[in-house]
Amino acid sequence: MRNRVTFITAAIASTLLIAAGCAKTIDPASERGSIRFVAGSLLLNDDATKAGTIKTGFDNPGSDKFYVWGAKTVSSNRQAIFNGDEVTLQSLGVWSYSPVRFWDSDASQYDFLAISGPPSSAGIICNPSIPGHLNASVTYSSTLAQYDLLAAAYQRRDGSTTPVPMEFKHVLSAVSVVVYNDSPSITVTLNSYRFRNICTSATVNVEQGVNGLANVGIGNWTNPGYSTSPVLGSAGAELVTGTHFPQTEIIDLMVPAHLDVVEPYVPQLVIDYQYDAEDPLNPPDIIHHDVVTPIRLQDIKIRGSEECITEWLPGKKYNYEIHIRMGGGIIVNVSTTDWETVPAETPGLTIQ
Repeated sequence: MRNRVTFITAAIASTLLIAAGCAKTIDPASERGSIRFVAGSLLLNDDATKAGTIKTGFDNPGSDKFYVWGAKTVSSNRQAIFNGDEVTLQSLGVWSYSPVRFWDSDASQYDFLAISGPPSSAGIICNPSIPGHLNASVTYSSTLAQYDLLAAAYQRRDGSTTPVPMEFKHVLSAVSVVVYNDSPSITVTLNSYRFRNICTSATVNVEQGVNGLANVGIGNWTNPGYSTSPVLGSAGAELVTGTHFPQTEIIDLMVPAHLDVVEPYVPQLVIDYQYDAEDPLNPPDIIHHDVVTPIRLQDIKIRGSEECITEWLPGKKYNYEIHIRMGGGIIVNVSTTDWETVPAETPGLTIQ
């Protein structure tokens, strides 16, 4: 996957009119008083396959959706107007929700918070009527379901009823692994690569900021749960010399977390492979080798320095390259890509 990024911009715009008990699409030119939703996106059009998929845009009618919470303030009285309402893409550029809401000319302030990714809003806790910035608690489990969790927020005080821009941001970390066989003549069977002792579940608090979503960091995640068994990753394949697995990038969407965790939860990338090689003491006898190599994620260093990558941050993608060379050990290279900036190359660790 080319190192590009996603900005998903949503605007508050009109979609439905309830008439005679039925919902129909509103003509924006004739119904300017309704609150409307429009979403668009830029960049990162080459999605990953299999496990997780980085959200690249709202372009799948009938399946793309987000949930919105909103409040208006009238005479210092805050009132909820959206409470996890589902907004669904009907066709490209046309969104719908029901029942329709309208702008209130007496309102001095509007606040909005939107979340995309979960299959429903049932597990999201948010009370729009509480004074202060809108905030929501969302629990994510990387082993139960893989989806790109995004959030956006906005506040309006100018009384305008024009579309309100909302910029969605990635809340999770993305991790991909590619395993190469650099051995001169030996075929390697990669059984799997998995992650062990990583944080697989936690609850994130997303909050409305001054002009959009407040910064989301590792400190926004609470109630972490860890897996001591190898999880996620992928089963492998036979790798002849000069080949790699997977052929198409596979992404695991992870809970952002510290990697420099003390026992018993030292996060590891576990490489399980096997190969047959000639017995150097009794040629031409062949010896079968089964190798399981745990690599401590916290030991991978940034190129040109002794600083290690000790955390997976929200909105960043970590690309691990594993090079297996018989007689030369395993070499790990990592490139980290901020989904909103250009990539920065970082290498890693050699295990003899």
